[in-house]
Amino acid sequence: MRHTQRTQRALGAVSYLFLFIGLIALVEMIGHAFKGSFHFKLGILGIGIFAGLRRYSRAWRTFALLFTWYFIITLSIALVVCLYGQPPTTNLMLFDQRFSNMPANWLAIPLVMVLLVTLWQYRILTHPAIRRLFNPTSRPSNTPQPNAG
Repeated sequence: MRHTQRTQRALGAVSYLFLFIGLIALVEMIGHAFKGSFHFKLGILGIGIFAGLRRYSRAWRTFALLFTWYFIITLSIALVVCLYGQPPTTNLMLFDQRFSNMPANWLAIPLVMVLLVTLWQYRILTHPAIRRLFNPTSRPSNTPQPNAG
């Protein structure tokens, strides 16, 4: 029972990470709208993933896995570019504003940290106990079962 609670808490943490990504994308989209332009941010789908994971939706879990694979591939490419690419300095952007000019290989540190979190998310989403939660026959029930008698 304790292991099940721990895996469900981990799934909850993963769902909140997707919500965080979705809210950041929403804020960026609103910011662009106030500037008079529309930019669709793929991260906005994190809000839907959050809701779907909380409801144990198999389709949203699959979508979360696709999103996670996209992040793993993108972060890996960005990490290689930071470590081996040119130019030696880069502009750090935050909410479409230039934050600072820094050596490109310094960006490898936060990229590695985010990549590790993304790999953890993948591990949680593919864990056998989590997969069972998304199986309709073994899904936890919120409604009390009637007594047979």
